[in-house]
Amino acid sequence: MTSVLIEDNPAARRSFMQLVQEYCPDIQVLGEASNVSDGVTLITKEKPELVFLDIEMPDGTGFDMLKKLPEINFQLIFVSSHEKYALRAIKHSALDYILKPIDPDELIEATRKAKSEILDHRTSKKIQTLLHNTVEHDKVPTKLVLKDKYGIQIVQIKDIVHLEANGSYTKFYIHDQESILVSKGLKEYENILSKEQFFRCHQSHLINLNHLLRYDKRNGGFLITKDGSEIPLASRKKDSFLKIINS
Repeated sequence: MTSVLIEDNPAARRSFMQLVQEYCPDIQVLGEASNVSDGVTLITKEKPELVFLDIEMPDGTGFDMLKKLPEINFQLIFVSSHEKYALRAIKHSALDYILKPIDPDELIEATRKAKSEILDHRTSKKIQTLLHNTVEHDKVPTKLVLKDKYGIQIVQIKDIVHLEANGSYTKFYIHDQESILVSKGLKEYENILSKEQFFRCHQSHLINLNHLLRYDKRNGGFLITKDGSEIPLASRKKDSFLKIINS
């Protein structure tokens, strides 16, 4: 698999190249760039299958670079030391990222996933969703990319009614749509969805408070959504729930 590295820090570039050579010998790095402008030129010239991209650079961000490209037909792995809004948006868009300092195991896993999706022609749609989610730094992403056994679906976060844990899988219940079962745990989505909008009401349930209709105190307590679903409220979560509702 051919690749390029866009990273503004020379020491970080050298370290990354060493890791790739040692742990991912089947990845061929065709070139390096240190800023947005040179990154666009390098990608346009080399047409790599995979791009390792830093987020913050002297002349802009990795998102700025993606917007400047005439087409996007490569796999994308972000490499960043900044764990803030960008990483939430990246997770929403089903793209991979590696935090600095780089863990070799994370690098190996990220490239493995990139290889498995190399023939996935919907990569461009995923990156467009990412760019939509990061138009403004202070905005919470509005879309979520979900991958099930049939393919990829992009859903509006506001339409998600609730999520239910199913072993190591998560089942999404979506307004006026069929449910979607994805191969990621509920904790993963609890971490990336807005805590002002989604509440972990039970070990196995995460509810969108905007779809909450009422709280029923009978039988230990449960929540009823606007579509009529009944979701259990764990006793240890009751005080937190009431505090949120009252505020």
